[in-house]
Amino acid sequence: MSSPIHLRVALYVCIGLSVLFSEQSYSEEIVKRSSLEVEVGLSTWISQGNTKWSQNASGPNFPNNLLGNPTSELDYKDVWSNVVELHGQVSLRNGLFFRGQFGYGGIDDGTLIDDDYVSAAGASFFGTTVSGPQRISRTESDIDGSNLWYLNADVGYKFLTFAGGRGSLKGFVGYQYWTEKYEAKGINQLECTAVGTFCNPVGPVSNVGQTTVITNEVEWNSIRLGLEGGYQITRRFSISGSAVFIPYTSLKNEDIHHLRTDLRQDPSFSMSGTGIGANFDVSVSYMIVKQLFFDLGYRYWWLKVTDGDWNSHPVGGPTISANLNEFQTIRQGVTLGLTYKF
Repeated sequence: MSSPIHLRVALYVCIGLSVLFSEQSYSEEIVKRSSLEVEVGLSTWISQGNTKWSQNASGPNFPNNLLGNPTSELDYKDVWSNVVELHGQVSLRNGLFFRGQFGYGGIDDGTLIDDDYVSAAGASFFGTTVSGPQRISRTESDIDGSNLWYLNADVGYKFLTFAGGRGSLKGFVGYQYWTEKYEAKGINQLECTAVGTFCNPVGPVSNVGQTTVITNEVEWNSIRLGLEGGYQITRRFSISGSAVFIPYTSLKNEDIHHLRTDLRQDPSFSMSGTGIGANFDVSVSYMIVKQLFFDLGYRYWWLKVTDGDWNSHPVGGPTISANLNEFQTIRQGVTLGLTYKF
């Protein structure tokens, strides 16, 4: 009969061998799966966005030096959208991978704040209640439409695999197209220092929530350079993240002011420029059943113009250009989805 100590030693050996073989089997499973892996997924991005721009029309193209710097600022803020996204990726045994993402969402809610500024000469000309350069008008409109969509296409390479095949680091380069279209309805005058000569008295100006007053559509075309990594914490839980630098993006923006009879409607204002940006993603995954994963994460996208032009298109006259001081779009929020790997 074996002594208790011998039984304990045998038990420890069996446990150790079991762990060893299970870990080896787990690693072999990962290696086998990663030799050629395809994944497809469906997710939602519960997102909040903001697009803001301002221009300087106080230069020589606009006479009498009446306008301030900035001349106007438009802030499309708290723009909510529940985006539905499809994504897919193919990973080859040599470390190369190819993937694509397509997302679409309607615009559910938001607010447009429209500010106008004048110089000291403009304040005197319009008879403002206070002297000097100032914000002469502020209006508010509800954003109640329309939509956004984007497309990402990347190619990358896995250059590092962690011990046991539990994780990896990858680099990639890609292209992103991202567009958002807003419809602002109604005008509520929040501030006016020159009632009757420049702006309306404080209060509703048009049917708030009924009349479409501004339609804005912004388009970004960007180059993406990224680094991403992932790590298997347990057999079911893993964590991953990516950081993307956008060294070049081009902007096209069109703004239609439907109630401005002095401006064309195709569009009223247009903007263009180039700039930079960044994308960040982090997520945790849980394996529900073999090869099917639930993903929960957070995403932040940001693009900004560093050099741009603003153009006004009056009725019956030539286009007038000015410097675009600022233009940026941000969208961020929680992501949830399912991914299937085979």
